Amino acid sequence: MEPQITLRPVTSNNLRALIRLSETLTESQSHCVAPNAVSVAQAHVSESAWMRAIYLGDEPIGFVMVDLTEDDRVPASDRPAVGLWRFMIGGPWQRKGYGRQVLDQLVSHFASRGVRTMYTSVVLEEPEGPYGFYLQYGFTDTGVKEENEEVLRLALPEGKARTPCPLPMAARVDLVTVWAENMDAMRSFYRDLLGFLVKDDHGQYVEFENNGVRFALCERSVMHDHSPAFKEPARGQRFELAFRCDSSADVDESYRVLLEHGALGMAPPQDMPWNQRTALFADPEGNIHEVFADLQP
Repeated sequence: MEPQITLRPVTSNNLRALIRLSETLTESQSHCVAPNAVSVAQAHVSESAWMRAIYLGDEPIGFVMVDLTEDDRVPASDRPAVGLWRFMIGGPWQRKGYGRQVLDQLVSHFASRGVRTMYTSVVLEEPEGPYGFYLQYGFTDTGVKEENEEVLRLALPEGKARTPCPLPMAARVDLVTVWAENMDAMRSFYRDLLGFLVKDDHGQYVEFENNGVRFALCERSVMHDHSPAFKEPARGQRFELAFRCDSSADVDESYRVLLEHGALGMAPPQDMPWNQRTALFADPEGNIHEVFADLQP
């Protein structure tokens, strides 16, 4: 089967490859688009940047970044609108139709979210600039110049609200699994401190008794041969378990006991704007969970 074009998040695993792609552009093309290193840096200090790595199969071949800012200069009839801020395909993969496929995916993605118009701007003076490519795709020249670049406009298709994908599976969570590095410490925490009863214990996989959704721990090394992604260090807060109490006093007491028995305190009990008293704690590997109670009217 032919490898497919996909848009994937920019991560530490593909960042270097994306940066190197800028070196595959001609001098003329480099005058039309900022280096990917600059674009990624700008995205990280912007609250409105949406960036993706462009993949052909499992190989990164390009970069795209969209500005989600609502520009007051955009006519009301064009709103909501987005700006195609940066877009490049590496030299070896140009003129193969991949750029059009990326635009097709962007149009589908944003049209399904109610966006009406996409804008971009191009340098006209460069012989290898993308002006012709955008016009062939369907962009129109607005005649407006911004910082010596010509502004182009593309009307997105209307009435294409996202329809549910006909997956042969139920839209229902059947199992919550916590991936663990140290199974002994994690098993002890959830069993002895949080009080879950063990239903099945197979060493590297433990499933607990739970009323409703199944709940389990599994050692990450079990999946190493299944997917190399599980060999990468886990980063950031991935999920939260929320435990209900009957009263605010029970929240305070639960938090005290949790910390007394080894849980990491992340936020002490406090009354929240959504009418609940909430405290946050973490398990031995840093997964942050919540204990809460509804505030009485």
